[in-house]
Amino acid sequence: MNKQTRHILTIASILFYASNCFAQDAEPVINPVSTINLIGRYTEGKGVEIRFFPDKKSVLEVGFKEGFIIERMLFDTSIIRKDPNKMTYAEIARIFPYSDTQWETALRSEKSLESKNELEIARDFLKNIDKGKGGAFNFEKGIAELKDQKSKEDFEYMIFTLTALKDAKAATALGLAYTDSTAIKGKTYFYRARPVGKSDVYTVISVDYRIVAENLKKGYDNPVYVKQGDTELFFAWIETPDLSGYFVERANPGETTFTQLNKAPIHNLEGSAAGGESRSGFNDKNLINYQVYTYRFFGYTLFGEKVQFAEVKAMPKDLTPPEQPFLPQPQNVKPNEVLVTWQMNPVPAPDLKGFFVARANKNEGDFKVLHQAMLPKEARTFTDTTFVRGQANYYVVQAMDTANNVSSSFPVSVTLIDSIPPGKPAFLSGTIDSLGVVTITVKKSKEKDLMGYRLFKANSPEHEFSVMVEGFVENDSLNQEIQTVFKDTVTLNSLTPFIYYKVKALDFNYNQSDFSDLLKVARPDTIAPVSPIFTSVVVKEKQVELFFVSSSSADVQEHILYRKTDLKSEWQILSMFSSLLSKFIDTNVTTGVTYYYSIRAKDFGGLYSHYASAVYGKPYDTGIRPPIENLNAKVEKKNIILTWNYPSSKVEPSFIVYKKDDNGNLTQYDITTEKSYTDKNAHKTNYYAIKAVMKDGGQSTLSEVVGKIIE
Repeated sequence: MNKQTRHILTIASILFYASNCFAQDAEPVINPVSTINLIGRYTEGKGVEIRFFPDKKSVLEVGFKEGFIIERMLFDTSIIRKDPNKMTYAEIARIFPYSDTQWETALRSEKSLESKNELEIARDFLKNIDKGKGGAFNFEKGIAELKDQKSKEDFEYMIFTLTALKDAKAATALGLAYTDSTAIKGKTYFYRARPVGKSDVYTVISVDYRIVAENLKKGYDNPVYVKQGDTELFFAWIETPDLSGYFVERANPGETTFTQLNKAPIHNLEGSAAGGESRSGFNDKNLINYQVYTYRFFGYTLFGEKVQFAEVKAMPKDLTPPEQPFLPQPQNVKPNEVLVTWQMNPVPAPDLKGFFVARANKNEGDFKVLHQAMLPKEARTFTDTTFVRGQANYYVVQAMDTANNVSSSFPVSVTLIDSIPPGKPAFLSGTIDSLGVVTITVKKSKEKDLMGYRLFKANSPEHEFSVMVEGFVENDSLNQEIQTVFKDTVTLNSLTPFIYYKVKALDFNYNQSDFSDLLKVARPDTIAPVSPIFTSVVVKEKQVELFFVSSSSADVQEHILYRKTDLKSEWQILSMFSSLLSKFIDTNVTTGVTYYYSIRAKDFGGLYSHYASAVYGKPYDTGIRPPIENLNAKVEKKNIILTWNYPSSKVEPSFIVYKKDDNGNLTQYDITTEKSYTDKNAHKTNYYAIKAVMKDGGQSTLSEVVGKIIE
């Protein structure tokens, strides 16, 4: 349900009530409850017009049968100062729906077909409000059937409230409107409504509505946003609580006469958009592109008046791109020329304007146009003399029409004439783990046309090297990542302690580089490294300092530090380091939690030492908690209201309120669990401070002192 419809049901008096209503002691209310909200306006010479709506259908039924009582109270500040109890409500009217005779008279005398229809809808709702929609319960459909029935009844009630709100005659006929002609201009009044009878289901609460009897000039301007389409226009606007039931009118190009475009009013029943704003929209189709149309937008006020809130001019435009060019593979026809050709339909679209040819070094890269002026619509070829050797060159052809709509071909690369091989490649590393898996990393070459590498292997430098693996990328593939890490498997049970590798680089024209230098990879040993040992543990408030001696083994590759909070749990890796450290500071800790630590070493063969004997540390709690923030004091009706902020925590704090006594000393005054406090016993001069206290004994420092003087 949109904001306007919700506004109808709540009548926005909740906002006025929260800030402006007269203070009085509230009686305890037993759930469930129903509220009767009011909305009003003052018109000089007419008085205060009031509309009121119960939020529950059964309460409305009670009012229809036995009538509603309208009560009024004059807001007089002089009386409030002397004796607030003398501010009382007085009954000023009892309102009832029309009798059958009054309904017939109203319908016969109504000349407007629209108003007559709305009166008939209101009368039908009044006559049928006590008729249930239920029947025999179907156990097969069950709860779903009941929910569907309730949804239909809620929809009927919503339609009723929209009708009663839109048409003043319908609201009067239903006994939901009243005009107080005795209201005096400039005075402030409170109004409320209640049913004469009592509801069997709900405790009815009459919401106080405050109004100043003054003419208020209300503007309804509301911007309408336009999205251009192809032979259509889409309009959207943010709804305001003051209007509902929207209509759109249009004047065609060159005309001044407006025609209403929607027969039924636009009501947004889908809820609010992101950010809490409700939006309505209208789509006008079958228009002529590049013609200017004028639109007027109307909505109904809360008192049934149709008002204009916007007038805009808009023009649909052509958004359909031309056909997509077909691009075969460009050709390197000469050493310094690439010929790009493309194809279009034999008879292209009449609005075709021309072409652009663009190039990039990747098929999904940033394509740059290769010429300044647009190629004519008859062009089907382009010669590129600026392509870059040593890298991939991808081309696209874009077609543009007279409306600047663009379509693009698929990117296609060119194969360049090339006889220059890549440079000599180099290895970065080579290792063998305890299972005999060899990992070889090649330093990536700088050639832009690099296609990949061939890896060769031998058991001796004097043996013939054979191809072990090839890692190439396809020129037109989306995956342009050059493989630089290669895997091999060798036996560990061998008399030869090393295995030997070479590599060659190839470009996209299969030009091969020279062999790299020889890579000699040692088969791993089977002796685990010596375990490191802890020498000391230093515990602080927010960190644990670990001191240890690294493994003394020469082939250690790295040390691994572990941590856990339960001795029965598995060790979790905390840190890994290759250098020989003797100290580690763990700052990712929680006060009061015991942490256990161990460490072990790993050698280049992938062998691990034993875990070092575990040590533990427990960061201690200082008991100091975050301080109070943004303490503020304000005076309201001789009371002082304190508000403050406090950071979120797992344990909800209590707050001790301190107040200066007659000697100027801060003493404990009260305690609360809220982030606000009202001092109803304030003196002329008052000073306060706040402290947070936790259930675990921790507490914050005392906040800053704030003061407030009551005049």
